[in-house]
Amino acid sequence: MQAGTTYLYLVVAGQTLGATQFAALSGLYLVLTGTATGLFAPLEQEVTRRRGSERGGEAHDATLLRRAVVLGLLTSTVASAAFLLAWPLTLDLLGGQRWLLVSLLIALPGYACWFAFRGELSGSRRLRRYAAQLALDGSVRLAGGLLLAASGHGTTAGFGMLFAVSPWLTVAATWTRGQWQPKVSDERGPRLGRPFAWLVVSALAAQLVINAGPAIINVLSSPSERESAGVYLAALVVIRVPVFLFTAVQPAFLPALSELSRAGRRAEFGRLLGGLLLALGAGTVLITVCATFLGPRVIAWLFDFPESLGGEVYLFLTLSVGLFLTATILAQALLGLGRHGLVAAGWLAALLGLALGTLYPGSPVARANCALLSGAAVATVVLACLLARELSRWTDGGDRSTEVRPAPVPGDDDRWITRAS
Repeated sequence: MQAGTTYLYLVVAGQTLGATQFAALSGLYLVLTGTATGLFAPLEQEVTRRRGSERGGEAHDATLLRRAVVLGLLTSTVASAAFLLAWPLTLDLLGGQRWLLVSLLIALPGYACWFAFRGELSGSRRLRRYAAQLALDGSVRLAGGLLLAASGHGTTAGFGMLFAVSPWLTVAATWTRGQWQPKVSDERGPRLGRPFAWLVVSALAAQLVINAGPAIINVLSSPSERESAGVYLAALVVIRVPVFLFTAVQPAFLPALSELSRAGRRAEFGRLLGGLLLALGAGTVLITVCATFLGPRVIAWLFDFPESLGGEVYLFLTLSVGLFLTATILAQALLGLGRHGLVAAGWLAALLGLALGTLYPGSPVARANCALLSGAAVATVVLACLLARELSRWTDGGDRSTEVRPAPVPGDDDRWITRAS
């Protein structure tokens, strides 16, 4: 539902603001989505993974959620300071709209709490409340957007402020004291510092791969070609439906993989992973055909932009998104095995593929498409090879617990997190 409400919100904003102002709002959308997902989705992943692994053992870390929230808030503070220090560049990314920067700074700590809470809900299998949180976040933005459009006060700042308030309202509406306190408190689990750092690197790289297209067009195009970035974003938003739909699978997928890994059940691990990849392949083929032939007309109907993109753009966009989602699933499998560093290696390799793709000698839109396709393809190949190597070393029955406390290493100490919390 969050995917549907997000798309409807963007459609309302696009029709109300027009292509030029929508391009500024798209800057906030990309920066906030990339930053929040890159910095805070790792909190959800690690909390989810550890809760799933706990079901394969006996210990339960009662401090995990609290430490994750504190780490997220501290990280959001650092990110906000970085955006302020990069003031001219940040403002350019947001189309020169200062109120969009205010929205960004308000939204970041809200999403830090939002993602950490999501990890606790999914890892402890409270999926109804998890789904309610996703639905409410998108519904708040959509309801606000419809009110702005209907009242005739639909400005870029107004639509941007909806991004700022939605995570806070969602957390306030879904938080209860009892759900933040685990029933069992056996011991404090392993430190969050090192796995969180690897996951942040992975998530930021992945977000750059999937979101770089409009930014590449903005950088490479002349002022008269800038509307292409808004149209391209509209197309990418619609075609990325499977990426958002994966959020409906991930709450059960990652903790299940972690539980199977902890219990040493390799055959079941492989069947679960293979089934999801087969379903993804079939869906990618179907969406590719539909997007190639219907994409230009759907975007023109939804957003009412005067400029349009050719069917070949939608073909390569859909293939790229399919490969990106395949790489995401492979990365989740490696995380289920506790191989955070390998996941980071795969997404860093994807950045190299992204950079090489921009060298394609064509229009800005063609170069953006090629960059996305090459980055997603490199990620898929590298992560598939790394996962195949890990699975080849695994035989049924062996306990693959990754929750053994590592030996201390310089710089890998989150005692400051404990003190702060």
